[in-house]
Amino acid sequence: MARLKRLFEPIQVGNLELKNRIKMPAMAVVPPESEEVVIDRLKAFYTERARGGVAIIGVSCTATRLIQDPMLGLYDDRFINGLRQLTEVIHAHGARTYAQMGVGYSWAFSDGPVELVGPSGVSLSGRPGTPFRMGGPLEPTMPRALALDEIRQIVEAYGDGAQRAREAGFDAVEIIASVSYIIAQFLSPLTNKRSDEYGGSFENRMQFLLEIIENMKKKAGPDFTYTCRLSGADLLEGGYTVEDTARMAQILEMAGIHEIDVMSGWHNAPFPIIQTDVPQGAWAHMAEAVKKAVSIPVAAGTQIQDVMVAESVLAQGKADMVYMARALLADPELPNKAREGRLADIRPCMNCCRCIEDSDAPPVYCSVNARLSREWEYPAETAAAERKSVLVVGGGPAGMEAARIAVLRGHAVTLCERGPRLGGSLILAAITNSRIGNVLKHLDRQTRKLPIELRLNTEVTPVLLDEIKPDVVVLAAGGMAPALEVPGSSGANVLDHRDMKEVLAGHAIRRGGFGQRLLSRLGGLFVRFFYEPSLVRWMLRFGFPFGKRVAIIGGSFAGCELAVTLVGRGKKVSIIEESKRIGADVGLVHRWIWMKQLREAGARLVTEASVTEITKRGVSISKADSTDFVEADTVVLAGGLKPDTRLADELSGRGAAVYAIGDCAEPGKLLEATAAGFLVGQEI
Repeated sequence: MARLKRLFEPIQVGNLELKNRIKMPAMAVVPPESEEVVIDRLKAFYTERARGGVAIIGVSCTATRLIQDPMLGLYDDRFINGLRQLTEVIHAHGARTYAQMGVGYSWAFSDGPVELVGPSGVSLSGRPGTPFRMGGPLEPTMPRALALDEIRQIVEAYGDGAQRAREAGFDAVEIIASVSYIIAQFLSPLTNKRSDEYGGSFENRMQFLLEIIENMKKKAGPDFTYTCRLSGADLLEGGYTVEDTARMAQILEMAGIHEIDVMSGWHNAPFPIIQTDVPQGAWAHMAEAVKKAVSIPVAAGTQIQDVMVAESVLAQGKADMVYMARALLADPELPNKAREGRLADIRPCMNCCRCIEDSDAPPVYCSVNARLSREWEYPAETAAAERKSVLVVGGGPAGMEAARIAVLRGHAVTLCERGPRLGGSLILAAITNSRIGNVLKHLDRQTRKLPIELRLNTEVTPVLLDEIKPDVVVLAAGGMAPALEVPGSSGANVLDHRDMKEVLAGHAIRRGGFGQRLLSRLGGLFVRFFYEPSLVRWMLRFGFPFGKRVAIIGGSFAGCELAVTLVGRGKKVSIIEESKRIGADVGLVHRWIWMKQLREAGARLVTEASVTEITKRGVSISKADSTDFVEADTVVLAGGLKPDTRLADELSGRGAAVYAIGDCAEPGKLLEATAAGFLVGQEI
């Protein structure tokens, strides 16, 4: 395809000729089970990605024991057979593979315990005496400074691991010297305060990494292919810069490294790196700086999920390759679909980072691809033993996924949606999260492409059930907003989840004076016929449906995301939360930046407060020993959803098997909705 010319050109990396320039980096996807089960699950996982057309696949291996064993290790010969099984299935489907050797923040010497270690016994902030704060069982402990003989043991272990990797059939080995892991800590003046040959000058700080490379080449052979993963900068004050990384890359090229991945910053950098609102390709400039300094291939990535962005990065000469991680979790077939010109069929990664948040305790799951980590159990849709008539009630993500899987398995499927369009809660979520819009469009396209009888603007009742006479009913009609039993909660200035869905369905909110109801009706009609999330997001700058001052009751994920959206549109926002913590259910990747954005915008964040009354002027609240008043033109009830069993009760006992999924059964986020639809579709 002409538009993707660069992405699908072959490239030489060391001794390897790669069929295209898409690299799948190593990721923490290993579930904590027996080694045999790990291998079986990973064979299915990597088979799907290799078959999808990627050029080279990384497998995350450890150079030492970690806290949670078993992990795929290169520290013992017992791992070789299982790793060989992985490399064989990857090769069988036309991809190359490399072992990425890393250790994170810890090391286990001989038969001793796993210890948190580093070059100098200082925290990642570079301040002695500050606890280590990257999470996990070792969190309260300061890293211990490595002794000289321990550094040499680590160097030898990396060489032994490279030798095992080659014996296991890997085509290359990669050293991860990025994102604040042990080797990266040696590179940074913030965390390396040593006064021996491994610290001080730039050259000395490189010495540990160079000795590892030398030992690998000695044991695995100079004719093997070696790559390295660097952070473009640590993005910490007083740390190393992209200019320093370019200089590192030059030294690594001379040491025999054949390709370099350039990531962005360290895990604890005070900047958003992979959050939803970080533009794709935002960090490619770091790869570009390194590429200018070396003649070996350089790969860019970190925040590239769109193949057109990937092509642009290559076409502009910013990199020679692109590594894509989350995009290949969301759609393993991305390379094949892109090469064949089926861009609209690529399942888009929405950058929710749920996979990253789960990586400390695999298996990891995906919000848009429910097969991820279930490839072993569900390698493909198999024909059902008996073809059934299936009625799916609700066109949200759970309903669409259930309908998709059921029809692929051979069932006759009718999908009924009460509103004028598919999407359910995603219609509202796409307004607060720009990346969900692409997911919504994809789901709509895929649903309409399949032989599903689609009925919009259709309310499902017992009468309709008698007409259709389905064998199976899948209820995915969404949850209900819990009532707030305080004076004024049904006032004209109060909105809840149901109200917002009504507006987006083109219906008026039947409260308030004539002018307010007229504006509601006109706004609803506009959105009904001209719905475009970016346009609705722009309209939030004005007075519909939110006034200038907005009080959000409920500081969970939905309330926080709405608050971030509204402060970005110039609203004065307050969040009122009953518990001690706002955003308690927001993942660690996003929560800190959301809190930072809200505080910088002057949002009022009130915790441990209960609402006692809502008036036209705002919200009366009560705390442990005081009362207060939050001024607001609009009050939003964002206390989450609760299961809605009313329709299930109505339809039960009428001859059809009834399954309740999604928010109407157990409210959750997109990941949970997609999984529920996928699993029920496989069960029918």
